[in-house]
Amino acid sequence: MNNAKLSEELLKDLFIILRANLLKWSKITNQTPQARMGYVGQHLTSIVTGYKGGKSGARGRDLLIGKSEFGEIKTCYRIDQLGTCLDCKKQVASFELECLFCGGNSIERKDDSKWLITIKDEKELKEIFEPKEYFLVLFEFIEFNNPKDINVFIYTVDPNTAGFSLCMIDYFFNIRSKSTSKAPFNLWPHQFKFFLMKPKLIYHSIIKQDDTITTKIFPKDNNSKLIELGNLSKHSRSTTLTLKVIEDIYKFFKSENRSKDKETSLKILQEILNKKKITNSQTADLLSNFIYKDVLIKNKKFVPNKTLEEIKVSLDQI
Repeated sequence: MNNAKLSEELLKDLFIILRANLLKWSKITNQTPQARMGYVGQHLTSIVTGYKGGKSGARGRDLLIGKSEFGEIKTCYRIDQLGTCLDCKKQVASFELECLFCGGNSIERKDDSKWLITIKDEKELKEIFEPKEYFLVLFEFIEFNNPKDINVFIYTVDPNTAGFSLCMIDYFFNIRSKSTSKAPFNLWPHQFKFFLMKPKLIYHSIIKQDDTITTKIFPKDNNSKLIELGNLSKHSRSTTLTLKVIEDIYKFFKSENRSKDKETSLKILQEILNKKKITNSQTADLLSNFIYKDVLIKNKKFVPNKTLEEIKVSLDQI
């Protein structure tokens, strides 16, 4: 079932044709052209992986892997979000190059869609680690301010990875518990917490403006790739990666941080990591260990054993 040709046919039938009709009627009704793309993400993931769904809809086993294991699918759809005219403050559709109301062409485009993970109680917190993998589907324009060609990605994340499991526990006990809205956890694509989860890109296709599709990465081609943290200095604006965390890691290496500038501190720390030949996986576990130190101390009973083993192995190897 899983081949690139089928995935391209599926995107044409369930995405391109549907989107074309939504855009057509949106121009007439002036309503949003967005649709429920979560289900399209589920169909696409089944074709790409070869695993059938559990007919779960929004709840349950999205992807059946073998006899007992299953996967969870989350879809982030950043296409056709409404923008805002900076002149008259009215909303502007993604396909409009100028404001329908005032004719202005100063438009603020939106890309604030993200993957949502809901954890309402301790029972659901434990269940969050049951899937074998999370499949994170992402639709977004290749050029943010040029709504033409579209990237379609599927990433996988192991829920037992320290960057994922500790982040979920931290969200439940330290963020959600203090929130009045009790909103789901927002997992932002291309952000520090996402990179910390050691995601693997298993699928990538490009949908051109003329509706042709080119498949760049597909599981059967054995060209999947890990998405790495990269140079730590590029994450200097992350509020998760605090100076306190950086100081603790310097102490772990029995080194002294002589800079109080965050970006400089991270640049020097990266040089230390490079010199010691520390891998991306080890770096992610090292950072997770110090970022979520409070979780490991106060909420250890919720941390999966595989996570604890992963951190221990990584720290022992460093």
